[in-house]
Amino acid sequence: MKRYVLALGCVLGAAPVVASAALSISIGPDILVTPRAIPTGEQFVDLVFNEVGTPANEGLFAYDLYVRRDKPGINLVRVEKPDNWVFTSPGASFQEAGPEFSDKPGLIVVNAIGDLLGANQDIQNGTKAARVFYTIDPNAAGGVFHISLDPGGTLFVSGDTGEAIPVDISDPGTVIIGPEPAGLSLAGVACALALLRRRRA
Repeated sequence: MKRYVLALGCVLGAAPVVASAALSISIGPDILVTPRAIPTGEQFVDLVFNEVGTPANEGLFAYDLYVRRDKPGINLVRVEKPDNWVFTSPGASFQEAGPEFSDKPGLIVVNAIGDLLGANQDIQNGTKAARVFYTIDPNAAGGVFHISLDPGGTLFVSGDTGEAIPVDISDPGTVIIGPEPAGLSLAGVACALALLRRRRA
């Protein structure tokens, strides 16, 4: 099944990423940590659909997600079907693609397809495409790290029209490893908070 979705992506090309798209995906939560307080366990971000234009029934049939980190310092571990998943039919499927497509810890590919015997899915605001688990390298240098969707592979397909569904995927999840509190300037605090809150204003 996953090869079918990936082959469909090759035929249709990448889904357009345009400002006028009626849908977007936000990736979060963002986090801010200091070098001495880097969490040792897995963290996660959810990929959440947002209706940013006039709501419409997109007739979602299937999608591929190419989840990337921008640089070493965070490590992509695995992807799971999230709570409040976009597909509501019990016949829908969700899976992480095999190593022939994924390249951990920098890239994970996800394939999802709706119920082949059911109706195509109307994407509802607040529903989710995936939950991505990652770890932070305890020796990572300070800086800003991103988890994002690669527009070169990410694709949402309408079963009603057979065409790509426009979804704005330009907003990444952010991990900030900042300086120790004693050395944190007011300007640094303002910058970090601005990055963490940029989608929520």
